[in-house]
Amino acid sequence: MIGIDLGTTNSLVAVCDENGPRVLANELGEDLTPSVIAVAEDGTMLVGRAARDRLISAPESGRAFFKRDMGTNAGYQFGGRRWTPVECSALVLREMKRIAEVHLGREIDSAVITVPAFFHDQQRQATVDAAKIAGLKVERLLNEPTAAALAYGYNRQDELSTLLVFDLGGGTFDVTVLECFEGVVEVKASSGDGRLGGEDYTDAFATWVAKELGYTAPKEQEMKWRNTLEHLKRRLSVEETVEVQIGVKAAPVSRIDFIEATKHITARLWPAVRRALSDAQLTPKQIEAVLLVGGASRMPAVQDMVQRDLGQEPQRSLDPDRVVALGAAVQQALCAGGAAVKDLVLTDVCPHSLGVEVSKALLPGHVQPGYFDPILDRNTTVPVSRSRTYCTMHPQQDEALLKVYQGESRLTKDNHLIGQVRIPGLRSTPGQEKGGVFDVRFTYDMNGILEVEVTILSSQKKLTEVFEQRPGTMSQEQIAEALRKLTPLKVHPREAPANRARLERAQRLFAELVGLLRESLSHELDLFEAALATQDSKLITTAAERLDAFMRPYFANED
Repeated sequence: MIGIDLGTTNSLVAVCDENGPRVLANELGEDLTPSVIAVAEDGTMLVGRAARDRLISAPESGRAFFKRDMGTNAGYQFGGRRWTPVECSALVLREMKRIAEVHLGREIDSAVITVPAFFHDQQRQATVDAAKIAGLKVERLLNEPTAAALAYGYNRQDELSTLLVFDLGGGTFDVTVLECFEGVVEVKASSGDGRLGGEDYTDAFATWVAKELGYTAPKEQEMKWRNTLEHLKRRLSVEETVEVQIGVKAAPVSRIDFIEATKHITARLWPAVRRALSDAQLTPKQIEAVLLVGGASRMPAVQDMVQRDLGQEPQRSLDPDRVVALGAAVQQALCAGGAAVKDLVLTDVCPHSLGVEVSKALLPGHVQPGYFDPILDRNTTVPVSRSRTYCTMHPQQDEALLKVYQGESRLTKDNHLIGQVRIPGLRSTPGQEKGGVFDVRFTYDMNGILEVEVTILSSQKKLTEVFEQRPGTMSQEQIAEALRKLTPLKVHPREAPANRARLERAQRLFAELVGLLRESLSHELDLFEAALATQDSKLITTAAERLDAFMRPYFANED
């Protein structure tokens, strides 16, 4: 079993043994594998850095940021076919599985996979579907802030603290309040935004550049331009001023400019923090430590907001990019009963209120549908099982359609439909005077997956897991079909994915250079491809080192 942080921007795989949790690097020596897939010119399927480089030079060849579309009917056209977010995520998970198998020397068949705390039911189920396609059984879906707290608690099992985890990743934002004491990590409350992250800061930065500097990249250069802005954004976290290159001109942009351009994004962070504190019945002064998680939490504007509004310096003892993967590995060890974590205990909560749609008789003879009746309130400790009794509004009504929702709004139209259960046989006698009565039981587990059981009281007939119209999830037949489509894909050679990534990076650089520099790169590429053709490892290593040395100055800022 392994732990996987399936991220919007990057993904990581980790394991936990007697020496503690550790992240496994890919063949390029990198812990972070870009969550990007693409198809090369020869039809080879690319995942990770090679795919990211391919996407910059050929934007229509693949896709990034598909995690945001999990649990929806979104689709992408590239490589001669339509891809779903689930299939894209499956390829990334398959790459994480492969990296672990190379390191551990054995087959991997199960995993703990992290998801944003604010992922709803369809998004969680879509993640499970992606894992099945990748050949992995999901032992546990673990909320990302909870994973971070587990990594924190693993290193401080003897300490007592009330902790706030502030998790701002590439595409999602979560905030979780926890208590850590005597090896117990107890989640008190979670909040967040499933479509708020570092990519929104990049978008806002691009909008500011277009307005203030009068430049918008041509469509064919959008990915390359976005990549440039992404690296400038990161540089502004450590530098006061950077230069934006527009044609032959360079315009200075300050950190203050960036903060001003993105202040409307930063303003969306605090309400989630406030709600999590309110649900946990705590004030900022009662928080003893703030743990920053996610690469976007490195931005000074974010850190300043945390320090100002929570009144303390955030913790930076664990790497924001890696702490979630480390926590997933700790959870993997907990599931497996590992000796290294035998004294560690985890409790979690459901991040959304869960309930059903009901109708109300607001006036005599006037029935108004569309009201939300919660059965499980948000931040209820899980696993949990609770029931509530309902009845039909008309005595002769024999059937009801139970609609299940997630959300916090009084009206169901503003909440998220999970699914629906059709309940027949509610009329027990032809002349009954009262409506049919039935119990609805919600069972919510540690994976964040909801089960609904309906019991018709007159007959004791039970209906369980009869969900319909769940967008973004897949039937067993659809999963089998996806497996069939992915099986024949040409995937880069298992023994040398680094060579494929090196070639894609060289192709990207070749498109950017001109004149003598392009000729020099072409010469190094010829030598490398000739070495590959010989299959002589010494010749390949020598040629690869030469090619890497040539390209290194051009990608220094990216790596």
